[in-house]
Amino acid sequence: MEEKPTTLMAREESKGRTYPLFIERLLFLGAIVAFFFVQPMVMDPIESTVLSALAGWCGLPILLMFTTELIGRVMQRLISN
Repeated sequence: MEEKPTTLMAREESKGRTYPLFIERLLFLGAIVAFFFVQPMVMDPIESTVLSALAGWCGLPILLMFTTELIGRVMQRLISN
């Protein structure tokens, strides 16, 4: 007695196109590399030590991660449709 695996709604589903995850990984690695090159440019113009550290070590990584996540989601939306 062999049962076929079904979905909860007992409907047939087909597989979609595979998503190229390596592109998102390359974007993430690019963000890490960009951090090391952009971080001094962010910290130098700011006079205050505390604001400089916050901008360079907290704000910039958050901005880079937000940007790479946004690009990844847009790519996923465009590729999956």
